[in-house]
Amino acid sequence: MPAQLPQRGMMSDINVTPLVDVMLVLLVIFMISASLETMQVKYEKQQMEEMILKQEKGEQQVKVNMPKTDSEPVNLAEEKKLVMSIDENANFYIGETKILACLDLAPELKKVLGAKRGAWGEEEDKGFKKCLDALGKKLGANEKLKSDKELYLRADRNIPYALVLKVMAKIRSLGVMKFGLVAEPEEG
Repeated sequence: MPAQLPQRGMMSDINVTPLVDVMLVLLVIFMISASLETMQVKYEKQQMEEMILKQEKGEQQVKVNMPKTDSEPVNLAEEKKLVMSIDENANFYIGETKILACLDLAPELKKVLGAKRGAWGEEEDKGFKKCLDALGKKLGANEKLKSDKELYLRADRNIPYALVLKVMAKIRSLGVMKFGLVAEPEEG
């Protein structure tokens, strides 16, 4: 009589433990990633709201140490005025966009800018003329300036007076009819 092989019966039970383990791990991963994503979205929304609020208040992002005066303030944001800023390193900005870095065009200006300011001389005049020419081209291409013929200037108090006067003359030569200097209100 031949040997009988044991009959395999059908397995009616499935081991679901590994399946449950994998599903729980996936659930935890999705929960963590979803909470991180919502936190990131909230942070970005908060940053955007702060930026919009600053723009509505008319605050400029370009850091300029402006002189103080007791004149009546102008709300630049309310009427979407064009504001050009000059920081202490003779970088020119329209709004918050840098349009010109004078020290790149005229490195000799380093002597008259910053904390160790020297005297403004003929060499600086020649160097700054390059900056003024480049500034004239940039401003001449600005459509808002062409249409409004209005510009407000924010200049750092550490910028030499001669530089500010030359910038003002260049702006006037471009046909700007309405021109204003922006200052901070005096305290007290």
